[in-house]
Amino acid sequence: MAGISLGPIASGLPKDLVQRLVEAEREPIRQLESRKQNEEAKLELANDLSKKVGDITSKIADLTRFRNFRDLMAEVGRPELMDVTVDKNQAEPGSYQIEVVQMAGHSSMISNGFEDKDETQIGAGYFSYTLPSGEVKEVYIDPENSTLEGIAKIINNQRDLNLSAIVVDDGIGSENPYRIIVSHKGTGEINDAEFPEFYFLDGDEDFYLEKEKMAQNSLIKVNGFDVEFEGNSITSLLPGVSIDLKDVAPGKEFTLQIKEDTQSVRGKIEAMVGTLNDVLGFIQKQNTLDKDSNTRSTLGGDITLQTLEYKIRNLVITPLATEFGNVRMADIGVQFNRQGLLDFNGERFESALKENFDAVAQFFVGLEDGGDGFASQLDSFSKNMIRQQGVVSSRVDGIKRRIRDIDRQIEMKERQIANTERNLKEKFAKLEGTVAKLKAQQASVQGALGGGSLLPNLG
Repeated sequence: MAGISLGPIASGLPKDLVQRLVEAEREPIRQLESRKQNEEAKLELANDLSKKVGDITSKIADLTRFRNFRDLMAEVGRPELMDVTVDKNQAEPGSYQIEVVQMAGHSSMISNGFEDKDETQIGAGYFSYTLPSGEVKEVYIDPENSTLEGIAKIINNQRDLNLSAIVVDDGIGSENPYRIIVSHKGTGEINDAEFPEFYFLDGDEDFYLEKEKMAQNSLIKVNGFDVEFEGNSITSLLPGVSIDLKDVAPGKEFTLQIKEDTQSVRGKIEAMVGTLNDVLGFIQKQNTLDKDSNTRSTLGGDITLQTLEYKIRNLVITPLATEFGNVRMADIGVQFNRQGLLDFNGERFESALKENFDAVAQFFVGLEDGGDGFASQLDSFSKNMIRQQGVVSSRVDGIKRRIRDIDRQIEMKERQIANTERNLKEKFAKLEGTVAKLKAQQASVQGALGGGSLLPNLG
């Protein structure tokens, strides 16, 4: 607050007397502001705790349902022959003997050779091709586009033909190295097309079909049986499994295995343990006190922390029923250390998964999907803690209410001080006026009596 000056004080009182009195009145406000700072520090901690508890819910979301808990992966004995992706929501574990006999192919043709690709005229005309349905399609070539590159351009610009064309150098060093390859875009026998007829007039050179390749299905053997597909991207062989063929190896059988991805599940448990340790570490830090600790600005000993710690510890050490007997967290590699935090033994966890995947899954999920397993119980508990009127949320709301109440008290005190300051100014102004009048009267009397003071205490 700015200093208050009353000018020369006739009464002889200190110039900053009003300021001193006002500052004395502000002491309760300073105490309230100190309390507010402590509450704001607690609010920051409570919000941090709320976030950490919320992180538990997000990290265990994939552990409360069997489909989400389990991740599947493909192990391919010959990865150079195929890429395999797995949809865990549809696929099932299994092992299969695979042989890639044949890849799906397009029906295509290659022309005779030409000396160049963009000068020699083939002539105006057309060629036709026939689909397996018996439908005949014709491609017309005008004189302006009667070179190999011109034909390729016309074919590629007409998408309804469902053809593609390229001009290639056959690379054999002949005098006429340039040829056009025309292919049907669809693979598989259902898209087989024949290129039997070509009609071109007034060309520099004759144009004719030199070779033709028939379309074919992909062919793989599964457990010794032939299975054919129209394309090289196969989604109908195994539920939830997509296969992209890359090469063939007739007579070379290999194993395709769809199995649990223990590394992925391990990562989920490790993330869950990390969030639990965040909460437990937060509680420990708040409860660690020394001679320099300001207990008014921490949550040390708070009932909210006690509730959280008790519930987490109780969940971790309590065995849960599965179809294969009771399972404890310690059985799958998670247990408390001497510092009161959780240790996670990833190798032990993976070993437990490989030994009995269903038992571990039921421990986390429950005997039924979304049942009373560890993750389901922890999920329910953490959500209840941070929901509206939950323990943590109520703690946050309570601190906010106290801060608002302190703000109201400070505002009320400020108004009272402003009134007090105004009243003091008025009183001292009146006092100064009174003293000034008395001094004037004293001076007048002194002049009449020839000197001497009648008001020794005012001069």
